[in-house]
Amino acid sequence: MWTKRYWLPMVQCTILIGVLITGCGDRKVEEEQVEVSGKITAINEKGSFLVVSPDKFIGQDMKMPDAAWYSMADHARIEFKGKKLQLNEVQIGSTVKVWTDGMMLTSYPGQATGFRFEIIALDNGAGDASGKVTALVTTGEGVNVERSIEIDGVKHRLLPIAQLRKGSSPVQFSDITVGKQVGIWFAGYDFGNEKFVTKVVMDS
Repeated sequence: MWTKRYWLPMVQCTILIGVLITGCGDRKVEEEQVEVSGKITAINEKGSFLVVSPDKFIGQDMKMPDAAWYSMADHARIEFKGKKLQLNEVQIGSTVKVWTDGMMLTSYPGQATGFRFEIIALDNGAGDASGKVTALVTTGEGVNVERSIEIDGVKHRLLPIAQLRKGSSPVQFSDITVGKQVGIWFAGYDFGNEKFVTKVVMDS
């Protein structure tokens, strides 16, 4: 006959084992649902991340880098070394691992929903290229406006969502001046010979 002295430790042990098994099971499910590890190359106005995997290629000729926009699921978590980050603390150029709900729209870049974002490495602030601004070009009007920046004689097109900074402060395209030293970040995928810029940082 079981007495309180014997069955209470047994119940506690059973609960502990159940918790451990459940925790391990959840972790295993998360690991199995990892969709991509890559570089955050753009952040849009809704807080979605464009993540590009430079070592994975798709398409018939296998020349297009795997790229997708990841929006935030309800209660999505962003963390770095176990610490929770706010969206405005995430920098373009950081390396991230994304857990998703498993659904992906087959556009290019693709579109998916992420429920956990783990920053693996922070952006070093150097950009993908740097140099002096040699020209600034604006064409079109309204929703059809296009802006380009020329760095050391090489022209690059700015995506409409491109972040523009002077040091750490946001600026407008009109605030960027010819002759200034800048760092630029690219979207990570090209169309033809044209590279798309997603971030410009001008020296203070």
